[in-house]
Amino acid sequence: MSGLIWGKKQRDLIAAPFTHTIDWLEGTPRSGKTTAGIARYARHLIHSRDTNHLVTAYSSEQAYRLIMDGDGFGLIHTFRGSSRVSHDDEGAHLLIYMPDGTIRKVYWKGGGKADSHKSITGMSLGSVYFCEINLLHMTMIQECLRRTYAAHDRWHIADLNPPPPQDPVIKEVLEIQDCDFTHWTVEDN
Repeated sequence: MSGLIWGKKQRDLIAAPFTHTIDWLEGTPRSGKTTAGIARYARHLIHSRDTNHLVTAYSSEQAYRLIMDGDGFGLIHTFRGSSRVSHDDEGAHLLIYMPDGTIRKVYWKGGGKADSHKSITGMSLGSVYFCEINLLHMTMIQECLRRTYAAHDRWHIADLNPPPPQDPVIKEVLEIQDCDFTHWTVEDN
């Protein structure tokens, strides 16, 4: 992520301890929340004791474009030189070789359809990045949360543009889970 100048809110987010179930990043487009979220997620991957992780957005293409590539600041670029795109029975993923000899697999899947959760059934995950969580189907969100129950270092991050107050994701996720809520504006970028 060379060439980036992080704002204070971004630096604070990236360096914060992983003490909540979900880091909830809500704010306007172009507020810097997703780029900072990707850096925070990369930091979590380095320290996690779990192998399998997930990035989900409305479609797998969006998950790849927004988080894996991230306009040149995504996970593929962050771990360049120590990773490669791979595929196994669970699907496409970024295979990351850690300095201590362990590996991380970061799968990317679509989560916007009613049957999206079927793509992760049977997987055990250490963490999930919910990209635009309010656009995901609730069964996918709930299945992702279940798939991380046995993780050594269970953690999630969710980004989104401000949803309407009656959006189900507020009542069924934000108000139920242990979330660390941060609001972002264009001044934070």
